[in-house]
Amino acid sequence: MKLIVKYNRANAIATVIVLLLSAICYYFFIRAVLVHQLDKNVKVEEREITNYAKENNQLPEPTNYKDEQEEFLPATDAKTLRTFSTINIFNKQQDENVSYRQLQFGVNAGNKKYKIVIRRSLEETEDLIQLILTISLAIALILLVSLFLINRFLLSKLWKPFNSTLHQIKKFNLSGKEKIDLEDSDINEFKELNDAVNIMTNQVSQDYEEIKNFTENASHEIQTPLAIIKSKLELLSQSENLKEEQMDTIQSIYETTNRLSKLNQSLILLTKIENRQFTENDEVDISDITSKHLNNFEELITAKQINLSKDIKADVKLIINEDLAQILIVNLITNAIKHNYDDGCIQITLTTQSLNIFNTGIPLISNPSALFERFKKDKVTSDSLGLGLSIVKKICDRYNFDIKYSYADSIHATTINF
Repeated sequence: MKLIVKYNRANAIATVIVLLLSAICYYFFIRAVLVHQLDKNVKVEEREITNYAKENNQLPEPTNYKDEQEEFLPATDAKTLRTFSTINIFNKQQDENVSYRQLQFGVNAGNKKYKIVIRRSLEETEDLIQLILTISLAIALILLVSLFLINRFLLSKLWKPFNSTLHQIKKFNLSGKEKIDLEDSDINEFKELNDAVNIMTNQVSQDYEEIKNFTENASHEIQTPLAIIKSKLELLSQSENLKEEQMDTIQSIYETTNRLSKLNQSLILLTKIENRQFTENDEVDISDITSKHLNNFEELITAKQINLSKDIKADVKLIINEDLAQILIVNLITNAIKHNYDDGCIQITLTTQSLNIFNTGIPLISNPSALFERFKKDKVTSDSLGLGLSIVKKICDRYNFDIKYSYADSIHATTINF
């Protein structure tokens, strides 16, 4: 969920709750004020009746209007308590109960005690309260809609520099030479963010260049002494009067040096793939590459008496670096041959959607999920470096290919979905 959406949702919920609570409090407050005002009007009627009784020693004629009613009743109690109350009286004309505000008090007139009841209708008060609440809710609704629109458009504009920075970070490519171009902003927090991003990308680019230079230098510097060692070993092996034990030692050193050279080349290749140093992508004919390398491995396949069956669709082309495409196919074919039985079989199927390689072989001892990790080998005694499938996985990740492995019925299946 986007931040602006989450903020708008939280803001809308908080605003609605506050408005509802305010409306409830406002209703009771307005009602209390209007009822208090109505009570003051009833008290005026009380004073007029009391003053009239004192001056004339009798009660005035009772008023009986729609919204105001007066009753003069003989008092049955020694003293009538003065009380305010709210009552409901059924109105036959309106066929409903009508609320009244009632004042009850006692008056002496002509040596007699009377209980005076004055009622004022609350109907107009309730209508006024409803009108005020309706207007208030309408204003609150307009305010809510206005806040939503302001938040939606104003905040979107305010967050534009942040979204632009995020877009630039997503586009940032270490292997590219273009520097990140951030949009200027007058908001301090976004300025600080842009400064931090600029510092970070500059540092990362500098570190990348240093690593890149290191890998290139390491490749050259390590391969040179290894080549010299191999050359010296070849000359030494041609020396006369060498004992068999000495020849075995020289051969072991030569094989180890050769293995070290391959390991160095593989690690440098992995580093280059991870650092995206293979950037030149072309439309590469995978069908042609697969067929060509199968022909190159024909002697090895024949030597192990492996039965090869292939179904390679013509003109299967991918947008990929050609060198990486060669490495991908060679490693997969090499893996299928190296870990196969003598008299085993290999089946290769290539379509526009996928490359499938099936080969016989013993079951894996290690966890299949770790097969594509570095230096993961199924057998400790294997002469494999444990980097071939790791390189394949890195190439697939580089181009968003989906690679899967499975084993069933003595058949290893490797599938790459393009």
